[in-house]
Amino acid sequence: MDTPPIRRRVVLGGTVAATVLGGTAGPAYAADVQITDSAGTVTLIAVPDAAGVPGYVKVLDGGGIHRFDLTAFEYAHLVDGVKVVRRTTGITSIVANSPQQFTITYAAQIGEVIGTFSVGLRKARVRWDVTEVPNLRVDSFRFARTVIGSGAVETYDPVALWNRDLNPSTGDPRGGVPFETTNGVGYFSVWSDNRAFVRVPQSTKGFSNGGYLHAVGTAIGSSSGYVESNLVLGVMRSHSAGVIARDGDLGIDLWTDQPFNLWTTGGSKTVNLQVVNAGLAARTVRVDWVVRDWNGNSTTGTTSGTVGARAVWNADFQLVLGGRDVRFVEAVVYDVAAPAVEVAFARTTVGVLSSYTYGDGADSMFGMANFAYLERPSTTAVLDLMKLIGMRWVRTAYRNYNNFGASPGPTVDALDAAGFAHNLQLAGELPWGGGSAAQTWADDMVGRAMYSGAGYYECGNELNLTAADHTPAEYVNDVLLPLREAMTLRSAGFKVMHCGLAGWPEQWVADFGAAGGWGQVDVLAYHPGRGNFVADYDPPEPWSNETRWNFLGTLRKAKAAAVANGNKELWLTEAYAVTRPNRWWTDTYRHAAENVLLQLALAKVYGVRCVNWYTLNDSIQFQPMEAEPGDQEYHYGLLNRDLSLKPSLLAFATVARWLDQSTWLGWAALADPELFGLVFDGPGGKVNILWSRKDGYVLNTDPNRRIPSSTEYYRSPEPWEDLWPTKTSVTLATPAATTSVRELNCLGMDVAVHQATNSQVTVTLDGAPRIFIGLSLPLQTTGGTP
Repeated sequence: MDTPPIRRRVVLGGTVAATVLGGTAGPAYAADVQITDSAGTVTLIAVPDAAGVPGYVKVLDGGGIHRFDLTAFEYAHLVDGVKVVRRTTGITSIVANSPQQFTITYAAQIGEVIGTFSVGLRKARVRWDVTEVPNLRVDSFRFARTVIGSGAVETYDPVALWNRDLNPSTGDPRGGVPFETTNGVGYFSVWSDNRAFVRVPQSTKGFSNGGYLHAVGTAIGSSSGYVESNLVLGVMRSHSAGVIARDGDLGIDLWTDQPFNLWTTGGSKTVNLQVVNAGLAARTVRVDWVVRDWNGNSTTGTTSGTVGARAVWNADFQLVLGGRDVRFVEAVVYDVAAPAVEVAFARTTVGVLSSYTYGDGADSMFGMANFAYLERPSTTAVLDLMKLIGMRWVRTAYRNYNNFGASPGPTVDALDAAGFAHNLQLAGELPWGGGSAAQTWADDMVGRAMYSGAGYYECGNELNLTAADHTPAEYVNDVLLPLREAMTLRSAGFKVMHCGLAGWPEQWVADFGAAGGWGQVDVLAYHPGRGNFVADYDPPEPWSNETRWNFLGTLRKAKAAAVANGNKELWLTEAYAVTRPNRWWTDTYRHAAENVLLQLALAKVYGVRCVNWYTLNDSIQFQPMEAEPGDQEYHYGLLNRDLSLKPSLLAFATVARWLDQSTWLGWAALADPELFGLVFDGPGGKVNILWSRKDGYVLNTDPNRRIPSSTEYYRSPEPWEDLWPTKTSVTLATPAATTSVRELNCLGMDVAVHQATNSQVTVTLDGAPRIFIGLSLPLQTTGGTP
């Protein structure tokens, strides 16, 4: 039997016949009330108040094992503009509506709180209704639960589903890349012998604490609202439980047993799949899978099986990976009863990145910008991945200090033990106006930086956007001067960065200098945002509101300012290559990898001390693992939401490895003005990065991929599609003794070995940057740094 529907007239005390256990005047009951689904897979027991102990609901699984207690409900409302939090204090009545449903009226401090509980096959449904509470805040609902049993581990797992790119008006396919959306969020508890998934429509993980789970409800006017939660019990993956919890159909999940789906050696690898059937009858299903490589070559397969009612079916398949590789995996599930209709699909990425020992050490120029708050599958695995791709810096990490908690993610001690250098980017509320408040603020920040072992302190973030009502002169006088005074008093030795600037705000920089700002900082820090332009685009001036978001042009200006104002260190404290799907302003997954390589290489050219990549994985700190396709910053990661690698991750590691301990020698002197090259000298010899701009500097320009009804939409190509139509053959010089030249793509994968003849070799270039080993290119000698 399915979970009975929760009808509002039952919840609100309508005319449905019911048995009332105990009067409404007080919590005096003789017995518990139990409901169980017809298959005996879920049991709920309503326990009345007794001996001063508030009543609660027990949750038992099909084996009769006690897994949860659901106790109080919390809500909030505004009183004279101030948020007041209320909690229920017990149970005043229990109403048995049927063998599968009961209703509880809670003892509430204000208004009325009613919970309706029902059970079905492997699932329980709960709805809490709050009424007669003026100025109710439905975004502040929380319900208390106690997980029973030792060893239970709970994670925050949103229900993310894959979507085809469809016309929202007609539902017809448009052909862009698929994307994920969040369909509720869940708290997934794992015991050694079972699993439980508690789903709510929306939640903020940070608000779930002290035994309470946060849930955003639905308002009914200004004084009433409700929230529903579904609980699924059974040994299955969280995605499968989430499909059942959201009353879905068939679902499918893909994963490997390797962290980040990333191995250090190639060979045969296993991809796992799990099909879930959220329906109440068994179904026979077929799964078709396809694996594509970087060049679009594919391997396919199919498998089939039977999935029980509200149950799962597991299968797997094999693929073979090279020594440096990336593969794009998709699996589609069909109901054999309707074999031509796709019911659900899933995607993931797998790859290989060999181990490597970096030699740059403390001189490394690669790091992480935001908190390294990802802790899956473990903190150790995350830090190991960061080291594997060449990261050695963390932009902000701090210890608990002066009643302000430590930074999220790995602790300062864990970073120290793993060999990471770390800075502090934290300002709180800046002390505009100066005075004693500024002294107190400065003393706190200096103390925190010293206690946390920060090498640098970045004072604020993007104030040219977030504090536009304050001038750079105020920033210098009210913030930086007190900071420097506090540093002197404490003999602090860390370096100071001004706030990381959003883009290159020329007037802000000029005003900062005029106010004496350069004398107060050691580092120029900025964030080179980039629109639909290749990384090496320096647009003609004056820049428009669009073209000002370029990489190379702003980098040149930043470098010139750093040199002119005391030869300051230059840091890119946030950098990224956005992969938001089906938008003309952002990179495709393929362009992103190409631009990652060029951005980092150009940063090396212009003497950048460190590039901090915005974030490791596609996510939002306060809603981790949720899919947010419409949020630009969500797509800044080097990993996908499911923590599989993006091609960008391999590109990042490729630059970090090939430029490890290298020195930039100059721009290559190529006869064709639309061909470009960077030449570095590394421990193994010269490293050459070459590319063409015969197809221009602006990306996503195909009018056939636009639609009249949307100014933002662009039908993004898949990552295995070559996007550069113009191929240019060019003959290049090699050393006399060289017989072959090695060519690698932006992912560090070997593309070809070219045979050299008479100290020359012929290769083909296009808009994708490639690495060549074994060339002897002349360097430009005029015009300075291009």
